[in-house]
This record gives sequence, C-alpha cells and structure tokens, in this order.
Amino acid sequence: MKKMTKKIVCILLVAVLLLTTGNFGVSQKQAQAANNMRGVWLSFIDQQQFLRGKGQSDYDAAFRSICQTAAARGLNAIFVHVRSHNDAIYPSSIYPWSAQMLLGVNPGFDPLADMVSIAHENGLQIHAWINPYGYRNGVICGNAALATNDNIVAGVTEILDKYAVDGIHFDDYFPPLGAANINSMVNRVHTVCANHGKVFGIAPQGNIQNCMAAGADVATWLSTPGYVDYITPQIYWTDNYGAAGVTAMSSERLAAWKSLNKAGITMYVGMALYRAGSVSTSDPGWAHNTNNLATQSAKAQSLGYTGYILYNTASIMAPNAYQSQELANLK
Repeated sequence: MKKMTKKIVCILLVAVLLLTTGNFGVSQKQAQAANNMRGVWLSFIDQQQFLRGKGQSDYDAAFRSICQTAAARGLNAIFVHVRSHNDAIYPSSIYPWSAQMLLGVNPGFDPLADMVSIAHENGLQIHAWINPYGYRNGVICGNAALATNDNIVAGVTEILDKYAVDGIHFDDYFPPLGAANINSMVNRVHTVCANHGKVFGIAPQGNIQNCMAAGADVATWLSTPGYVDYITPQIYWTDNYGAAGVTAMSSERLAAWKSLNKAGITMYVGMALYRAGSVSTSDPGWAHNTNNLATQSAKAQSLGYTGYILYNTASIMAPNAYQSQELANLK
C-alpha cells in the first residue's frame, strides 16, 4: 500500500512539472508580463531614421540608445518590425534582405540577433513585428509570390527557432483574401507560437467595421480561443473628437472593443503618441491638452485592458513639447 502511495505521489509530481515547464504554450512568467505591458513600436520608418545604413557597431549603439531611452521613459517592451515588405532584417531562407530597413543587401551581421541581445540587456521584452502578407497601400509589396500562408507560418517558425524573441506580433494590414483564409493563417501561427512557448498578438486598426470589411475577423479572434493571445486595437483618437471637440471617440472605441471580447483575451490599447501636439480639425484634442494618453490609459485600465503600446519610436527619441508632457503624464 505504501509503495502504491509513493507511486501516485510520483505521478502527481511529474504532472505538476509538465504543467510548469512551458510545454503547454505560454509560461506563467509570460502571462504575468502580459498584464503589465508598456510597449513601443519600432517601425520600418523608424528604422530608416535611426538604423538604416549603419555598420554593426553604429547600428548596435543606435539601437542600444533606443532601448535605454524606452526603459528610462518607463516602458518595458519594444515591438520591432522584422518583416514589412515580404523581406527580412535577419538572414532568412525564405525572404530576401529588407530593402526598406537594410537597403536590400546583407549588412554583414545579423541585426535581429543583436537587437534581441541588446533589448534583453536593457530589461525590455522584444517582439518580432511582421506585416504577414507585405500588404500596404492596396498592393502586396516586394515579391508577391512570397505572400502565402505557408510561407508566413514557415517564416514565423524560422524566427522562433533561431531567436529568443518574446513573441510574434502582426500589424493591421491584411489583403482582401477573405476572412476564412486569413483566420486559417492566424490560427496556424498561434499554434506555432504556443508550441514554442511564445505569445502571439495582433494590432488591428481601431475601427471594428473596417477590420471586418478587410477580412480581419476580429470578432472571431476575440470570441474563440486559438487565434491570438492578446489584441491591441489602435485607438488613435482623443475624447475631444469632431469639429466641436465634444465626441468621446477614444472612450467609445475602447468600450466597443471590450464588448467584442467574449473569450477574455488579453487586451492592450495602441496609442498615438506621434499625434500629440498635431493640429487637426477632425480631432482637436491633440493640440488642446497633454493628458490624452494618460486619460486613455486610465479608461482602458478601468475596462480591463492590461497595458498599452505607443506609436512611434521617433516620438520617444525626439519628442516635441506636447509629446514630452504626454509621456510625463502617462508615466
């Protein structure tokens, strides 16, 4: 009887170990980190400004400065564009070198490997940001033949096999391929990420109707497990929207997205730091006050959102007066 009891105890211990070693998708540590997201997007445009054309030492120094600045401003994650136009900033067996970010040539080093190391050294998560189909401005960029679901899944697998990134991240550009086709790809990418113990999320545009019309089936992603670990709608409006500046557009969109979330998916809010101080007749709030982001973040938190991601990196590296105050109020 004692031998049988010991055997049962051993079986239970093995079961506990399996459940806590990351073999079942996202780890407990990653889940906790997901509930305190303070990120920034480093787009291909930001990379053109701060990184493109530099040799390895200068490239690393520039990216280190970005990470140090982000950390000093209270951020804990950076979302780095690694594939924007059906090309890559790392040596890939599928995609050519990025024309937008690396002038289309082998830079003589592996930028992504350096970025992962530098981000982690500075206490930041680093997520590999992908435009999955290379679709922008109504066209598939680069070699359109590469824009297949199989290549997208293989490309994600390649990144996760080679680099210690903290997750995979998609933006809001989806070609008119149909929701079923895109959902299949999203589901497959989620499975690959789960098998590697990494998080997978998407940052769709903030207008739900526009998302659905474009084949970005956010209603399914937020009502059915197996598509995304988190979602970050880009709520790029203030609560002083409209010609009279009285429409609470930011709050309305935050609530609309929350009501769509039937599956309890983790939610962050994408916020438009770059718009702070801009003069706009359609959204005058950006030039009327400097607490738009702090207000939006607090409202999001009250609705159950658990963090934010800021666009863009240029606005944290060289902020105007409005952006500086918005960052201070947000921090």
